[in-house]
Amino acid sequence: MHETELITNFNKLTQSQQNRIQKEIIDFCNLNDRLGDNRPYQCPYCHKKTKMIKKGFARGKQRYLCMDCYHKFTYDSHMITSFLKIDVDEFVEICIDTLTMVPIHKTAKRLNRHKFLSMLEKYLESEKIQLSGTIECDETYVLESSKGSSLKHRKARHRGEPSRFRGISYEQICIVTTTDRNEHEIFLAVGQSRPTKDIIQDTFKNNITQRSIIYTDGTDCYNSLAECKNCKVVHLKGHQSYNQVEHLNVVNHIHSVIKNKLAQYRGVATKYINRYTALFVCMRRFMGMDINELYEKLAWMICYPFAITTKALRNHNLFSFSLQE
Repeated sequence: MHETELITNFNKLTQSQQNRIQKEIIDFCNLNDRLGDNRPYQCPYCHKKTKMIKKGFARGKQRYLCMDCYHKFTYDSHMITSFLKIDVDEFVEICIDTLTMVPIHKTAKRLNRHKFLSMLEKYLESEKIQLSGTIECDETYVLESSKGSSLKHRKARHRGEPSRFRGISYEQICIVTTTDRNEHEIFLAVGQSRPTKDIIQDTFKNNITQRSIIYTDGTDCYNSLAECKNCKVVHLKGHQSYNQVEHLNVVNHIHSVIKNKLAQYRGVATKYINRYTALFVCMRRFMGMDINELYEKLAWMICYPFAITTKALRNHNLFSFSLQE
């Protein structure tokens, strides 16, 4: 479509449609200005907003010299974009595709997706989320997967094949989902088979506020955590014990979401499971945003101080589990 034809068709639109298009154009221009801003906010080494002067180029990027600590750095040092071999706008598109569950086929894009997932995991850890008031806690289980690795500890399972053992065994990875009524959520894989009291307490003791109410099913693994934080535990055994206040409907829905998303990925290697649980937390946070708000959020998040090379990414903060014959 030529420019004149495009303008003619634009003038045929209603005023509200024209305003919407104009708003999206302005949002994309603001996003490009933000992504193209090469001026560092502060020194990544001394974290001071001191005078910084230009000092040549490094790998095609503008380099700066801090006049306080005399460190040299590029404008995106210690950021996730510092080791990228693609354009920043292409990386943002990969992030958007990841959050919207668009399949990624190229290996290079998959590696950049894992950079984004690792950044989300680190970002959520740094938030130190506090659950308070009414808290729902429950577990869901997914089969251990060695996708992408050679198998030596067991025979390979065909896609969709169940575990060799009945019930909950060491082949099942436990994902604990916790949420409060203020939409603060934490999803974490904590181990194999059923979690113990010590694992639950060590994992969540810094995320639970004193004197909260913890709703859970009949398991007693949360009792020690509740005693440590002076919380009350309410055991809800079955849907017949639910009411408008006391229920586990939110975490049960989260379990369905996790299972459906993992099925769309055709399985996820267990060592990366907590990267994907971090993704699911962020997907639930951003699901009410339109595409322009999502772009704005991501433009801010990629400035988070987290830098990692492709080589280091393969062994960064992996979920550990034991291999049994």
